[in-house]
Amino acid sequence: MRTLIGFAFAIVLGFTSTMIGCSARQMETLPDSIERSCAQGRVFYKIPAESAPVPYPSVTVTAWHHEKNQPLTETKTDQAGNYCIEVPLGDFRVDLRVWGMVHSPKTSYTCTGSKDNIDIGTASNRCGENCKKIDIMTDCKEFTQIRRR
Repeated sequence: MRTLIGFAFAIVLGFTSTMIGCSARQMETLPDSIERSCAQGRVFYKIPAESAPVPYPSVTVTAWHHEKNQPLTETKTDQAGNYCIEVPLGDFRVDLRVWGMVHSPKTSYTCTGSKDNIDIGTASNRCGENCKKIDIMTDCKEFTQIRRR
């Protein structure tokens, strides 16, 4: 009986440590004391069956440090696809990345897009002020579910 309890404990401990160790990197909000600049714009998606771009609501826009490939901060678009994101001021460039899913009645699509190597500038601005204007168009491909056997 003790062996069975010890074995169960080892499995639970191993699973828990694996899940904690492999969890996604958490985004931190910027403290008010840090100077920052901002980018704002709209995110659009275009699925293969349609010709016109469509505003992309409720999708996450993530800012990444261009050279280090490290996440800085993230935000979500509103229902019209508008976003504004604040990044810390510094002597570096930024990548803005979008990844999401779009569902139609018969098909689902994976949509990705980015604007890379952006010079946000050295002026201190916050959302609602004089932010750099950057629209992002995502490329959507039909989602194919991979099933394990």
